[in-house]
Formats: sequence, structure tokens, C-alpha cells
Amino acid sequence: HSSNFNIMDYTKLQTALGYRFNNLELLTTALTHRSYVHENGHPLGQSNERLEFLGDALLNFIAGAFLYHTYPNLGEGQLTMTRSALVQTHTLALFARRFGLGRYIQISKGEDRAKARERDNLLADAFEAVLAAIALDSSWETARDWMVRLLATEMVEGSAERPDHKSDLQRRIQGAINITPLYREVSVTGPDHDRTWTMQVWAGEILLGMGVGRSKPSASQEAARAALIALDSPDPPLVALPEANK
Repeated sequence: HSSNFNIMDYTKLQTALGYRFNNLELLTTALTHRSYVHENGHPLGQSNERLEFLGDALLNFIAGAFLYHTYPNLGEGQLTMTRSALVQTHTLALFARRFGLGRYIQISKGEDRAKARERDNLLADAFEAVLAAIALDSSWETARDWMVRLLATEMVEGSAERPDHKSDLQRRIQGAINITPLYREVSVTGPDHDRTWTMQVWAGEILLGMGVGRSKPSASQEAARAALIALDSPDPPLVALPEANK
């Protein structure tokens, strides 16, 4: 079943990645979804889940080290916030799309392939698996350098591609309880040339989320992003709000 995935199929992908694999079986595994293994088996008997586990750990470390060295003035809280924005599913899926990973992922016939290949989660998982595959194929330093190039371009270009969390949150809250989220400034710290804003977002009397950023708008976006994550958690803050629109 991997026979239809020969070395030729990966030529374009390796060119896009800017990395040539010594062991193509690693790349094949990185692009094999568990649904495909259940349906067809796999020559190595495994999906990309183990590689994804390793890639996730590597990514957090690489992104953390990159931010630590690039932004000596950022405190721990801001480093954490910035890292989560860099390694969030949406950003990783953007990287995956940049390389056209979706069309190479092997998934079961049971999944609607065209749609499934475009799912952010599927793409982000495959991206992490590819990062781990590069590390195992060569060295972790090679994987680090490859990833840092991507992170550096994301820090420069990312603002244009970042999703608009404030609009998403507003649509969601207005749709649910007919209230417009309200943003409040909690604090501004640091000298004039290097300020840090902390913002909260509220729906009525309920605090939905808090965010930190280098500007008021970016802190508000982070607060909205935190709110969206909280709303999707098993214990969302909005349970307290059913009466709010009465």
C-alpha cells in the first residue's frame, strides 16, 4: 500500500521543504495518518503519531529557545504567550499549507479526503511529524535551523496571516447571548519604547479571557484568543450567562 508512494512522489515536496531525506521511510511515516494504517496497514506498522509526539516536544523547545535569544527583554509570561501563538495549530497548519503537505498525507478512504486533508489539526500534526522526521534523519540541529527559518518569517509576516480572534469572538458571543464583548485595559508596563499591554475581555459580568501584547490591539487579540480557547474547554466561562440577554 505504500507502493503507490515512491521516491518520485516526494521530489517536489522535498524541494519545497528545502530538505532532502536520506531515509524516505521516515517521511512516509510522518505523512501517514492513523486512519490509513487501520485501513491498509503500513510497511513499518505505524502512523505518524509517535513522530508527532517527538515533533511537538522539539517544536516547543526550538520556539522557546528562538524567542529567548531573539527577545532578551521579554519576561516569562510574554515568552509563553508569544510561543503559544507561534506553535498554535493554526500557525502550524499555515506552514503545512506553504509546503503543500496536505496532498501527500495518506488517510483512509473512510475520511472525506479532500476536506480531511485541509483540516488544521491534521495538517498541524503532520507538520510536527515532519519536523521530527528531519531531526531523526539528520540531526536535531538541522531540524532546529530548518524550523527557526520558518519561525523568523512568521514573526515578520505573520501579522497579515493571523486570524482575527476579536471578530470571531464577537460573532460567537453575539450569536449566543446577544452581547458585544468589552475590552478593558488592565495595565501598561515598561518604558515608552518597549511597552507591554495587558487586556481583559468581558461579556457582561463574566471575564472571558486575558491577553498580553506589545500594543493594545495585539493584547486585545490575545485576550480574544484566550477567550475562544476557554469557550471550547470542557468548563467554558459562558455557562454562567444564559440569562444575560433577557
